[in-house]
Formats: sequence, C-alpha cells, structure tokens
Amino acid sequence: MAGKVYMGGEDYEKEFTPKDYLTTFYSFDSGTVAEQEIVKFSLQNLYQTFSTGGVGGDVLIDIGSGPTIYQLLSACEVFREIIATDYTPQNLQELQKWLKKEPGAYDWSSIVQHVCELEGDRYLQVVPCCPPI
Repeated sequence: MAGKVYMGGEDYEKEFTPKDYLTTFYSFDSGTVAEQEIVKFSLQNLYQTFSTGGVGGDVLIDIGSGPTIYQLLSACEVFREIIATDYTPQNLQELQKWLKKEPGAYDWSSIVQHVCELEGDRYLQVVPCCPPI
C-alpha cells in the first residue's frame, strides 16, 4: 500500500487491500500516536453526534463505508437498521467477514471498547445492530 498512487475506481477495485488499510489506520496497537488520536477524535465526535438525540431514525445508509465499521458503532443505539455500501467488492467482503465472525476478519475490539467507554459501558456489551466481537 505504501508509495502506491491510486488514480481511479479501477485501481481501487484491482489493488486496494482492505486489511492493509485497516491495520495501517485503525489499529490502536500499531500506527503513530497521531493516527490513533485521529481515530479517537472521530469516535468522540460520532458519539456526540448520535448521543445528543438530534440524529436517529429507522434506517441509516452509509454510502462509501469502505471496509470500516467505526463510523457506525455509536449509530447502533439510535437506528433500527444500518446499511453499509461501498464501491469495491473487497471492502464489502471485509465487512461480511466481520459480520459473520469469519477467521481472518479484522479485529475491531479495541475500537469497540473505546466506543463502549465513551458511551459509559465499561464492559463490552452487544449493541442491537452490531454482532458481538
């Protein structure tokens, strides 16, 4: 992934590797402190957005989800259904692997734990629209 310049949709469809992307940008165990702080900042702001009562409803459609779920975690509490979409099949496959708890699926537990702490749940609990990790 490093050093590669992506020019368009075909490049992403052929060469984008979700696992490399996730490991690089969404792991609290690796990456720089700055990258970790960006993720924490995003999670904090998503939590604030969805916890204030101003955003919620029956269905949330996330267009361009990529292989990520972090942006949906706090929304699980205020939406009955969440639909994640993406351009590339490999990103959707990565999401499916996580949903089905398949071997090799990305481990979101550190991100989920952080969101649970933001929400006041010190222990990982199952949220209605997200499978347990």
